[in-house]
Amino acid sequence: MAAPSLTGVGQPATPNAKKSFSQLFSQPSHSPINLQSVTSHKGEAAVIFSKEEADKLAVPFRWALVGKFSHGRPSLESVRKFFSTLNLKDTISIGLLDYRHILLKCSAEADFNRIWTRGVWHLGKFPMRVFRWTRDFHVHRESSRVPVWVAFPALPIHYFDKHSLFSILSPVGVPLFLDSATASGTRPSMARACVEVDLLNSLCPRVWVAVEGETSFWQNIVVENLPSYYSSCWRLGNSSTDCKKDCMVSMREQHLASKKGDEDPRPVYKHGVVLVPSVKVDVQGSGEGNEHQERGP
Repeated sequence: MAAPSLTGVGQPATPNAKKSFSQLFSQPSHSPINLQSVTSHKGEAAVIFSKEEADKLAVPFRWALVGKFSHGRPSLESVRKFFSTLNLKDTISIGLLDYRHILLKCSAEADFNRIWTRGVWHLGKFPMRVFRWTRDFHVHRESSRVPVWVAFPALPIHYFDKHSLFSILSPVGVPLFLDSATASGTRPSMARACVEVDLLNSLCPRVWVAVEGETSFWQNIVVENLPSYYSSCWRLGNSSTDCKKDCMVSMREQHLASKKGDEDPRPVYKHGVVLVPSVKVDVQGSGEGNEHQERGP
């Protein structure tokens, strides 16, 4: 048998062929945007992207999550080994953002929903809280977008259809999936669904449901276990006293990052006052999710 030929232009690469350093950077570009021109902002160099361009750049991360460790972190190898035991439907890419945060980039929406709605995962002795990645994510700010369960008490059973429920839910947030009893129709007394909401916005408590020329009614929407969010310290699930402690943690993180040169430190504001780093305080994280069966489109 003839030996495999060397990889060249127009020739198929053998499975074990290794690419040179220059070849790694000479592949065709598949960027969704064009190169941006350099401009200036307040006398310094600046590059400005449009919202449409930023949205295009974020598309590959539509099913990305951020895992946060507040009490130490296992090795990245241990994290990957843990997720390999979960029997996920597709691959997941795991990388380090900083010493507290990891990026979980899911390939399947079902895996994204499963990991996110669990809320807290325990990797041995290390609890990990999970947040949805968004374009405005920063390691010093927890996301205000969370999955919550909502109930539709006394909803007529013919509206239990997934698209019907998702339509009713659309003023509340982004529908994710139905619970198993609703999807199977085994609990006609009440429908339940999981929906993504932004805690910085007020939630719609009811929706007007009508059939043209026939009956109409107000459908109440009951949110189950809605967490708190404090924009003064960008923390999820805090009590008023914990909010002050978490602000100190954030300040300490920013202070350490600025000393290492790893991060562009941002000031922490509370009631319009810039706080100064001083002490380190540990933060407790907790949460619990629900099992689900059906996914959104």
